[in-house]
Amino acid sequence: MSQILQNQTLEAEHLFCFRGKVTNQELEEVGRDMDMVIREAGAKRVSFPITATYGMDNGKMDVELLLPVDRRMDDVKEYRYKEQLKIVNAVVARHNGNPDYLPQTCSELNQYIADKELTPITVGYSVPKKADALDIENSIIDVYVGISPNIL
Repeated sequence: MSQILQNQTLEAEHLFCFRGKVTNQELEEVGRDMDMVIREAGAKRVSFPITATYGMDNGKMDVELLLPVDRRMDDVKEYRYKEQLKIVNAVVARHNGNPDYLPQTCSELNQYIADKELTPITVGYSVPKKADALDIENSIIDVYVGISPNIL
């Protein structure tokens, strides 16, 4: 069972973003292209990418990729700049270990939300906290889901 916390906040600034329907391979290509655009603009990535998956459609993910950068950037190609991402009143599940098992952590988080009769108002945002290229079992990824503060 994953560690799950309530009333958490996710905040990030200066995000270079892509939103579209892509395969995993296409998403990797988009990430590489975004890195090149960021370097060409004289900016730098400052932390791990944040991802949000909105759904699946004909074998493609409807996904948003947000790359934190060190400064404001202009929109380039299909990429957009966002000043800030802020999700308050979120539940967060911490995934420790191989990222291949992240869907299990997401299922546990969704079950927790259902069991507590919470009302989600965002999709899950995956935020890597630790990535170890030599041993992926040492990875840490937090998944945030915004919850409605309204009591009905």
